[in-house]
Amino acid sequence: MEFPEIKEVSLLASNSIYINTSSHRIEYSLGGLTVLHLRYIFASFCGLTLLIGFAGNLFMLLVLIEGFQRGSNSSISMMTNTLMVNITVSDLIFLLYNVTVLLFTFVYEDWDMGAAVCISSQSFSMWTMFCSFYSMVATSILRYLAVIHPTYSFSTNRHQRFLFCMLMWFMGFTVSIPNWMHQGVIVIEDARYCMLLMTPKQTYLYFVLFGGIAFFPFVLLLVLCYGRIVQSLWCRRRIVVHSSVSIHLNKKATVMILTVLAIFILMWIPCSVVIYLSATHSLPQTSAAFVASSVSTVLAYSNCSVSPLICFSLSDQFHAGLKKLFCRRSSR
Repeated sequence: MEFPEIKEVSLLASNSIYINTSSHRIEYSLGGLTVLHLRYIFASFCGLTLLIGFAGNLFMLLVLIEGFQRGSNSSISMMTNTLMVNITVSDLIFLLYNVTVLLFTFVYEDWDMGAAVCISSQSFSMWTMFCSFYSMVATSILRYLAVIHPTYSFSTNRHQRFLFCMLMWFMGFTVSIPNWMHQGVIVIEDARYCMLLMTPKQTYLYFVLFGGIAFFPFVLLLVLCYGRIVQSLWCRRRIVVHSSVSIHLNKKATVMILTVLAIFILMWIPCSVVIYLSATHSLPQTSAAFVASSVSTVLAYSNCSVSPLICFSLSDQFHAGLKKLFCRRSSR
């Protein structure tokens, strides 16, 4: 396969790309720690993310499944729980595959996992991340309906909820198409790298389409939804048909969903900045840049282990479900 000249190629690093490029060309030392020491430290954080994330998401999935078995009279509640299952499954896939690949990326100094893992890991990273993001957006719209239009009702069956979740996966897949098309392993100075290879023109078009279609319109939608929700529940600028108990429950549910969403975006912003700087060749080849890119990547990838902790901490429903799950297991 022929590639453009290296000087005309943009290297987009969603995990291993910039990390490998940096450590091969320059031997860094930071605070007495060599590149090898730093790699093992970051790999340890990946291992910790795997342990915490797998346990948290597994318990989350069990609690949600148990909630489905109990049933619910609210279609909005059923749809919300279905989307939560979708997010949890997406996080589990991301955790078990992408975080594992990232761990080995830190352990190995070269890309030794082949082209198939290179293409699939980077593509699944974008796919699952945006599937979770769009599922969170849909959950926020349901929260908007529950708070602003409490008398609005709709009915969904299991098949319709499944199709809606598949729509989230399809939307996430469309964002990952550039990775499936342009990701590959190339050799530079006897070292192998997993890279997303794009010319400057392709890179510009990529970021314009990515920001203008896939991300920022949905962020604007979130701001509008939660702006109205906050006005209704906290500022009381709109009269809604809610009892005091309903307002309290809606506040807690809104805080939980908004916290999960805000932390998701905040934890991915540094990594996105690194990807952009790497693509525009603005990242310096220094020890500080290597550490910053590695920390931002680990931070972004560890988000899949954070959401269950937030839900179990802020939601009485999930906390009670987890407690009931443990009590049932211990009684056996």
